[in-house]
Amino acid sequence: MTPGIVHLGIGNWHRAHQAIYTDDCLAAGQLDWGDCSLLRSSDTRDALAPQDGLYTVVSRQDEQTSLRIVGSIGHILVAPAGPAQLLEALLDPRIRIVTLTVTEKGYTVISGGGSGHEPAHAGFDGTTASLLPAAAR
Repeated sequence: MTPGIVHLGIGNWHRAHQAIYTDDCLAAGQLDWGDCSLLRSSDTRDALAPQDGLYTVVSRQDEQTSLRIVGSIGHILVAPAGPAQLLEALLDPRIRIVTLTVTEKGYTVISGGGSGHEPAHAGFDGTTASLLPAAAR
């Protein structure tokens, strides 16, 4: 699996919806649609790492419950750990789609604000709102 999508903010909604569609493409043999995900904190990355990025989605409808193992998230990058990696991911020529599911928390500084990090790229101040325009320059 190689990355074809960069996604900002892999919260529950993304993992239970968008990532499943990507997983369907992978299952159909379209292996160049892996998901490279960008996060503000390492919690989700650390939870998925021991499982090689795999997780289970539980669906319930009426009296039926179904379980699905999802494996479309290939890479997870954490902003404070490597802000330059975020821009590198967006500039990867294999990336064809950039998606985001960002709550109000994601509009604040993601590089740790005031931590002394130098901007990874001119115009990137560590916020979600500045990341995409910085990559487009």
